Amino acid sequence: MTTAGEMLSAVLADLADQTISRRSAALADEPDAVHQLRTTVRRQRNLLAAFRRCFDTEAASTVGAALASYGGLLGECRDLEVRADDTARALTALGLEHLDGRLVVPLREAHARAHATLVVWHTGPDAVRLDALLAGWAEAPVLAERARRPAEDVAAKAVRRQVRRVLARADAAADGSEEARHDLRRAARRLRHTADAVADVLTDDAVVRAGRLGQRIQGALGDHRDALLLADHVRRAGDPDDRLVDHAVQLAGEALDGLDEPLAELRRAAVP
Repeated sequence: MTTAGEMLSAVLADLADQTISRRSAALADEPDAVHQLRTTVRRQRNLLAAFRRCFDTEAASTVGAALASYGGLLGECRDLEVRADDTARALTALGLEHLDGRLVVPLREAHARAHATLVVWHTGPDAVRLDALLAGWAEAPVLAERARRPAEDVAAKAVRRQVRRVLARADAAADGSEEARHDLRRAARRLRHTADAVADVLTDDAVVRAGRLGQRIQGALGDHRDALLLADHVRRAGDPDDRLVDHAVQLAGEALDGLDEPLAELRRAAVP
């Protein structure tokens, strides 16, 4: 019998390895590399949260806080990259490339500064402490009594719990507030990461489908948020061409149109 602790230890060790192996590409600012590293960090945080009762609370909080700080650095760099790319695409779509210097170049420059900060951080003591913490945690995570239970039982309950969490956040987001939608997006991402983490233990199609639905919900809400940030960037820049804002608002609406179907499917899903 595989225990929950054995399952989680294997996943944590793999994610710790990915954190190190993906770092060089991120520090070289290769395409999508910062995003891949940030996703790995988020997976670790979501694993700690989704299975929090399997870990020692104090030890998991220490690791989670370190990962949150690291993720913040990566996030600032990645968000600027996305906004610059989205703005450039919008200018091309509308034939407004002449506005690149006003709207895109400042974002590229801000991204370069954020990336330089990220590179410098990796040469300092905080990076050394993070690596030591992750190495120790990956080798021997501090587990709680619940981690002795069968992996299948703990994994199934974790996935069901995350499905319920997503649906509860979806109900709360019915009022249309951006804060509630942000909470729903985070819940959907955690569902996706939880389902991915237990894929070797729970091979049921319903679990795989729940993870994919979480990904679709997360993706729709992520596209919605990116479009709103694009509109906000254009407004702040004081651009006189309203077509850009209208284009961004249209993209935001189209993203939300893709939300109802995966939510409805998730409500019908029978996760074992």
